Amino acid sequence: MKRNLGRPLDAEVDGALMAAALDLLVERGYEQMSIEAVVRRAGTTRPAFYRRFTGLPDLVLKLLLSRFETQLDRTVDTGDLGQDLLAVQREQLGFFCDPLIKRALPGFLVAARLDDLLWQAFAERFLLPRRHAVAAVLRRGADRGEIDTKYDAEWICDLLTGPFLMRAQLPGSAPLDDSLVEASVSAALAVLGCPALARVPG
Repeated sequence: MKRNLGRPLDAEVDGALMAAALDLLVERGYEQMSIEAVVRRAGTTRPAFYRRFTGLPDLVLKLLLSRFETQLDRTVDTGDLGQDLLAVQREQLGFFCDPLIKRALPGFLVAARLDDLLWQAFAERFLLPRRHAVAAVLRRGADRGEIDTKYDAEWICDLLTGPFLMRAQLPGSAPLDDSLVEASVSAALAVLGCPALARVPG
């Protein structure tokens, strides 16, 4: 949906819509939200909403990006592969434990899968940077000689993120906590052939 380029957008309305969406997501969850509820909470109108967003999934994506877009590959470099992976996983722990993620992500993923453009934007700006962060950590570990250069970065990314994603979405799963951080890093290091680092300090 094209925005109306003839009318400048009010930044205060932008902020009000984003704040309203955040409050409603945490209070109700993605499935119980509506555009009407968002605009009413924001004190604005549906036309104002549609000048900014194509729908609720688009709004939620922009909210997720505004809060969680990251460049871990530029910041995580302790000089030790195990510690770098711990830093990545602790960031993931904070991410998956955030109330917004708990309430928004499962429903948003269902909606995004039905919209190719939305899914592409989510993957390119939200998912891939996190995978690139892990790939950068692994490259540095290989450059330092901590691991062999013949590793499967995609599998390591799946191994690190999979347990968080599963526990975040399945009711009754074990908790998201520091023990999961350490266990996932230990498993990744074992796959990478680092038995000496298999037990990582917390």
